[in-house]
Amino acid sequence: MKTRGPGFVMPSTSLFVPFPKGAAEPTAVELAAVVDACYQHGDIVGMGENDPGVVFAGAGEPLLRLDVLVDTMDLVRESRHGALFRVHSNGLHPTTTARALADAKVDRVTVALATADPRQFHALVKPSGNEHDDFSTVCGFIASLAEFGVDVEAVTVAAPNVDVAAARKLSEALGASSHRTREYFP
Repeated sequence: MKTRGPGFVMPSTSLFVPFPKGAAEPTAVELAAVVDACYQHGDIVGMGENDPGVVFAGAGEPLLRLDVLVDTMDLVRESRHGALFRVHSNGLHPTTTARALADAKVDRVTVALATADPRQFHALVKPSGNEHDDFSTVCGFIASLAEFGVDVEAVTVAAPNVDVAAARKLSEALGASSHRTREYFP
């Protein structure tokens, strides 16, 4: 399921291109080269006040390749001192992943907090049923990140019957520094 609704498509202005099916996953060196190319074509001014940073996000879950993500950040930091790093995650990860992100000094993690209702979570997210694929894992992940000093933004999609105010309140209680609501696309 598309978390922003079945009608969601990436806007053409995003320049997002799906990764070709069957292609080898990129290495940290290849990803760092892409980041460098983006910076070379960007219009960063002064001391980088308008630097949007680097975001690991997309159609998949970036933390499934945590080692590559961390290695990419290390490589980028060698040439782009002060670059900010954000990861957008489904939050279905154990505390050890939160600790690894804190140790890697990621600046912010955006976590998809679908709802404040555990039953509704399963209906919306349709987790695979693996060990860490449940509502309590997402909540624990947010709390662990906050405890380890990582800036956390929780995001809720305004899907039908989702109590966004309750999700915002839950995200605050878990330690998220901010909460954002995204549009739902039926």
